[in-house]
Amino acid sequence: MTWIIALSLTIVAPVPAAPVDSLRVRAEADIEGGRPERAVAALQLVIDTGKETARDYVLLGHAYLDAGNQKAARKAFRKAVKQGAKAAGYNGLGLAYMASKQGYRQAESYFRRALRADPDMAGAQYHLARVYLETRKRRAREAFESVIEIDARYPDAHYQVGLLLEDGGKRHEAISAYRREMEANPAHPRAGIRLARMWLSLGNTGEAVNTLSGLLTADGDARIPANRELAVIALMNRDFKRANELFGVYFSFLPEAEQRRYRDISLVADDEDLARYEAALPEEKDVLAARFWNRRDPTPLTPENERLLEHYRRVAHALEHYTRPDGGWDKRGEVFIRLGNPDHISRWDDIQAEPNRELQETRVNFVNRSRIALAISPGLPIFPVAANARWEYWIYTQVDGGIEITFAEVFKGRRYDYAPFPLRVAPHVGIHLAGFQGGVVMQNVVASRPSRYSPDFADLPIDFYYYPADFKGPESRTRLEVYYGLPASEVVRLNVDEKTDLILLDRGVALFDSLWNEVYREVDQMAFSAPTDRQVSDGAFIPGVMPVDLPPGTYQMALQVRDVVSGKSQVYQQAVVLEDYHKPTGLLISDIELAFATEPTEETAGDYVKNGLKVVPMSSLAFRTHQNAFVYFEIYNLKQDAFGQTRYRVEYTLRSHRDRALPAKILHGLGRVFRLSEKDQEIVIAYDQAGNRPDEVAYVELDLTETQEGRQLVRVAVTDLLSDEEASKEISFNIVP
Repeated sequence: MTWIIALSLTIVAPVPAAPVDSLRVRAEADIEGGRPERAVAALQLVIDTGKETARDYVLLGHAYLDAGNQKAARKAFRKAVKQGAKAAGYNGLGLAYMASKQGYRQAESYFRRALRADPDMAGAQYHLARVYLETRKRRAREAFESVIEIDARYPDAHYQVGLLLEDGGKRHEAISAYRREMEANPAHPRAGIRLARMWLSLGNTGEAVNTLSGLLTADGDARIPANRELAVIALMNRDFKRANELFGVYFSFLPEAEQRRYRDISLVADDEDLARYEAALPEEKDVLAARFWNRRDPTPLTPENERLLEHYRRVAHALEHYTRPDGGWDKRGEVFIRLGNPDHISRWDDIQAEPNRELQETRVNFVNRSRIALAISPGLPIFPVAANARWEYWIYTQVDGGIEITFAEVFKGRRYDYAPFPLRVAPHVGIHLAGFQGGVVMQNVVASRPSRYSPDFADLPIDFYYYPADFKGPESRTRLEVYYGLPASEVVRLNVDEKTDLILLDRGVALFDSLWNEVYREVDQMAFSAPTDRQVSDGAFIPGVMPVDLPPGTYQMALQVRDVVSGKSQVYQQAVVLEDYHKPTGLLISDIELAFATEPTEETAGDYVKNGLKVVPMSSLAFRTHQNAFVYFEIYNLKQDAFGQTRYRVEYTLRSHRDRALPAKILHGLGRVFRLSEKDQEIVIAYDQAGNRPDEVAYVELDLTETQEGRQLVRVAVTDLLSDEEASKEISFNIVP
C-alpha cells in the first residue's frame, strides 16, 4: 500500500518548469541550428510562464518565419512592437512581408519604421537595400553603401555593392568591393569567386588563380566552387591533367543528385546512344557513359578526355548562370551544353550590336533562308518579341551555316525559354516565321547532330600522312603498324645552338575495342635533325611508324602528332580490322606496305626492321616520278611437301586510273618470271617462287619514270601451287609532280 501511495503522489505532482533563461538559450540555438519548430516550442513555454519579454516575441517571430509560417510570424513581431522592441519588431515585420514576394511595399514601409526607431540598425538598412534590388534597382547601391556606413563589416554588404558595380561595367571598382568583403568576412561563400572572375575578365589569370587558391585553404563553402573555377581556368590554359584533378575534387563535395547532372549524356547523345543509355540498369549507366565519352576523346596524346572536360565546364556554367528555381537549368543552359559558348549575346538590359562582319553576315544569311522579310536591327532579336519582354538572343556563326536563337523570360525570376510566337500572327506569316523560333531552330540543329565541339587545344592544325597495315604478330596476336609522315614544311625548328636545329614531335596512338573500352595507349616524344631548305622545297617529310600487338578483332584507332615548338597538332580517327594470321590452315597474306626504301640489313631491331629487311614506309602513299616504289607484304601458311619445300606464285597487277595512261612498271621482283602482260592501263607480272618455310616475305620494286601523274592501284595475288589456295590484297597510291 505504501508503494502505491508513493506512486500516485509521483503521478499527480506538478512538473517543475525549466528555467526561463535556459529555454531562451535553447531557442536561440535551435534558430541558429535550423530547427525552428523546436525553437517555437521552447519560446511558447517561456510565454506560458508569463515572464516573456519583447525579445522573446522577436525570437518567436524569427522562428515562425524560418518555419514558413508568415502569418504567425507577423503576429509575434507585432507583439514585440507593442512591448517596446520597435526596431527589431518592425524589421521582423518587413522580413515577413518580404518573404511573401508580393509584399515589397509593406516590407519597405516596415524597414523604414525600424530605421526611424533605430537609425544605426544595419540589418534593417540591409533588408531595405534588398527590397530595392527587386523594386528600384537604381537605388540599391546607395542603400547598400548606407549599410556600410553604419557597419563596415556587415555581412554581404560589400559583396552586393560589388555585384551592382559589376553589373554597371565598373569592373575595377567591383574588384575593390569584393576585396573589402573578403577582408570583412573571409568566409563569404561568393565574394572570392566573383573576385576571381573579375580578374579573369581583365585578363589577369595569375590574380584569379591566387584568389581561388586562397579559398581552397579557407573556412567556409567557397572552397567547393573554387575547385570548379580553378578546373575551368586549367582547362582554358590547356592543362588537362590539372583540370581533371580539380573537377574530381569538386565532384567529391557534391551530393549524388548533383553529380548525376554532370554524368548525364541526354543532351549530347544521339537517339541510338540515348535509347541504349535510358534502357540500361542504374549500375550499367556509368559504364555506357564512359564508353560514350571514350568515342569522343579528341586526342590520344593525353590520358584525359578533353571533350568530357569541356562537357563538365558547360554543365557547371549552365548550373551557375542559367538555373531554374526548381533546380537544373533553363533553355539557355540546354543550348549552352549542346553548343558551347555563343559567338555573340545581346539582351534587353545589355544591348550589344554585332561588332564584326562575320556576325552581321550570319544574321543576313539566317533571315535569307525564308521568304519572309524580317527586320535586322543591331543588338535586337530577329525573331519578334513583345515590347515589354525580357529577352536575349545568341548567335552561333559555325552551326548549320549560322543561327540565331532568341530566348524570353517565362515569368519573373530570369527563367528563360525559347521566345514564344507573337500573338495575332496571320497563318501565312506564321508558317514562315516558325523557322526562326528558337525551339524549331534547335530541333533542326539536334536532328543533324545533338552537340557541337571543336577542339581548340591546337592553335593551328598540322597536316600529316598516315595509313595502317597489319601483319602476323607474336604468339596469337596481330601486329598493327601505323605509318605516318610529317611534311617538313609543317614543322617549326627549335634552335639548339648555332649549328643545330631540331624538330620535336609528340606522338600518340590509342585503340579501343568494339565496346569502346581502351585497350592500348602509347605516347612518346621524338627529336629529329631539322630538314634543309632544299628538302623542304622538295616536299620531304619525316617518316615514322607506331607498332602495337593486339588480339585479332575490330578496333577504333585515334592517332595524333603534335609539333612541340609550334603547338600545331592533328588527330585522325578510324576503325581498323586486325586479321587472325595465326590460323593453322588456309593461305593468308598480310596487308601491303608501300615503301620508298626496302633493302637487306643485318640489324635485328629498329623502327623499320623486320625479317632481315629495312622497310621505310611511304606514309603519304604518294610518289614522284623520279622515285622508285616498293611493295612489301608477307605470306602465311604455305603448304610444304614431303621434303619441307614450298612452291607458290605471286602475281602483281598494276593499273592506272587514267584513260590510256601507262601504269608503273616492275623493276625488280623475287623469283622467276612466269608471265608478263602489258596493256594500255594495266601490267600483270607473275613470279614463281620456292622456299622451305610456311611463312615468307615478298616485295617488288616499281619503276615510276614513265608513269603519268594520277592514281595507281597495286594488287598482289598469291597462289599456293601445292594446295591450289589463293589469297589477295590491294592498295592504291598516287603519282604526283
